[in-house]
Amino acid sequence: MRILATALLILAVACGALAADRSVLPDNPNAYKQPADWSTGLQGDDPVVDMVRATVYTNLTDFLAVIAPDYYFDDFSWCSWQTVYAPSYQFGPVNGYSYTASASSYLFSIPGAISTNSALDPITIVFDGAPVTAVGGDFFCTDFDGYPVPATTNVTLDDGTVVNLVYPTVFSGFTSLVPIVSMVITPSNDWATFDNFYVGSLNVTATEARSLSQVKALY
Repeated sequence: MRILATALLILAVACGALAADRSVLPDNPNAYKQPADWSTGLQGDDPVVDMVRATVYTNLTDFLAVIAPDYYFDDFSWCSWQTVYAPSYQFGPVNGYSYTASASSYLFSIPGAISTNSALDPITIVFDGAPVTAVGGDFFCTDFDGYPVPATTNVTLDDGTVVNLVYPTVFSGFTSLVPIVSMVITPSNDWATFDNFYVGSLNVTATEARSLSQVKALY
């Protein structure tokens, strides 16, 4: 009986920790600080692509080679524990590009990244500035203290493109010939998080090349 009671207590504590809001401990002494180059070594394996309408990039260098140089990049180095704590937050505009991120139980920044206040809460990003045809970043799950955890993060674009990133794979980039309106970041467990975020457009050469390839495919 004692064993059962102990097991139930442990389970209750574990469930409570998972459900806990980060805002209950705003000055978290264990908050993780990501190294500046942490994602460089975390390209990992290629993501699992369920459905593609946009073009998906699995390597940052390849992605940067096809986007115009006036993109809006944010590594969120200005963020600390609870710098952002709101149901939604607008980023930008920078070079005309801006976007609004939101989460049902509030966004919550951790050192160097944007996450959520509660576990299992998806992040929705709506691009509300200049038309966006290129977007990319690091998408992953973190624990209560902001440490990346082995988990799957689902990224879904409004056009139906779906990518599953299995940690340590964190980067995915997307380009499209039509504007990307929104994306949703969904964690398999723990807290959804994104970092090193690029918002912009395809460069002229890349756009012409993709348009030409589509025309050739018609013949």
